Amino acid sequence: MFQALLTLLGTLLTPVFGSQALAGCPDSSRRETPSDCPWAEVTRVVEGIEDPNRIREAIETRIPGFLKQLEQDHETPLLFQLWGMSRNIDESHLSTGRRTVSPAILKALNSIWNVGYDNDYIHGHAGLTHTYGYLFSNLETPFGYKRARYARNEIESGFGLPAGLFSGRPAKGTLFSNLTVFAGKIAFRDHEPAMKLLDEAIGQIGRTAPAELLSYPYGSLKLRRLVEWTRNDAFTLELRTDIVSFPKANPAGRNTALLIYSMVYKKDGKDRARPRLITVFPVDSGFAANLFKADGLGERVPFKLKYNASVQGDLNQALLVGRRFIVE
Repeated sequence: MFQALLTLLGTLLTPVFGSQALAGCPDSSRRETPSDCPWAEVTRVVEGIEDPNRIREAIETRIPGFLKQLEQDHETPLLFQLWGMSRNIDESHLSTGRRTVSPAILKALNSIWNVGYDNDYIHGHAGLTHTYGYLFSNLETPFGYKRARYARNEIESGFGLPAGLFSGRPAKGTLFSNLTVFAGKIAFRDHEPAMKLLDEAIGQIGRTAPAELLSYPYGSLKLRRLVEWTRNDAFTLELRTDIVSFPKANPAGRNTALLIYSMVYKKDGKDRARPRLITVFPVDSGFAANLFKADGLGERVPFKLKYNASVQGDLNQALLVGRRFIVE
């Protein structure tokens, strides 16, 4: 009887959501865990669907209220200005060109935000791709699924914040606004114009911003910054990798710090440029130690853009030469 009901339900839903409407989650064959659900399932359900309206309908059906977060973010466009651009192809898949997030899903989400992307949804707004987009990424990378950073509660545990604050369904605020406030308070600490813009955005968010983020003792955090800087006649580029040690134990995983990657990109003749966020994710002690190795520092050191950051032109995969140094 129960199986017959499931079959009937699948038949009714197929015209709307596709033939995988009842895809199981977690799927152990894909090395999924319960924390991957319902995001992984929804991604499989909408596979092959191009219509943004049908994709949004499928998301709303399985995750009621989720899209309200994006609508709420849209009311504070200053938040969008605090993020840079990224590539929707992970470094581990450059040879195949496989997208990290389905272009159709990004297009459906972006129909609410209307931020900048190219026609193929390869290069576009890092904030959308690296937050809501990553929730719906079923691409396995050497470090697992991209959504893990928001699904495992490691960031909240490490900083002593309420569980789920940086999840796909926070109790207060939105994933994007909460992450922007927290990461921005750290990454923009030395740049007054960027911090002023962040504070203005926080003022527009108003009461929806979690008090725990507004009152957090950011000045007490232990952090180190790796700076990679280069300049030529066409541009000045500064890549900033902040490693922020967790002040609390992290029972949710093995990671011990948060990585915040931001970029200052100034074209020739442009007097003003401010840092923009690219990505945020937790890392273990080995990752952090390797980043700050003394033999990698110096005045004429080769480096590239990392963590799928993107700028215009051929710079994205270019080998650059410049200064690499540590700021305590």
